[in-house]
Amino acid sequence: MCNSRICCFVLSTMFVAAAIAGCSNSRSAPSIENASDAQAAKTGNEQDAEIASAMAELTEEDRVAASAQKFCAVEQENLLGSMGAPFKLVIEGKPVFLCCEGCKDAALKDPQATLAVVAKLKASPSPGK
Repeated sequence: MCNSRICCFVLSTMFVAAAIAGCSNSRSAPSIENASDAQAAKTGNEQDAEIASAMAELTEEDRVAASAQKFCAVEQENLLGSMGAPFKLVIEGKPVFLCCEGCKDAALKDPQATLAVVAKLKASPSPGK
């Protein structure tokens, strides 16, 4: 049979070790899910400034066209400029803007559908601020 003081000491030590291990894991790098939470937590002014800065990297003509499209033709929930300078793709002579180069293959998979999405995005009214 064990001494109650020793058992309490061992259990206390194990508890503290588990608590410390749990704390160190909570300080790890943010997950992808947390990254989207962080993006959502930005104020409108911060996000607007980032988007304006990214859009400024485009030529004037492309900036006008991307502003008319507003959102990525593939990931339609992504505002153009929210992930850096929009990626320009030309499909059948028409400019198509994507949130990033990673959307290129999906946009080219069905060019007609992509052009239809762009037309729909351009026809949609701007969200009010």
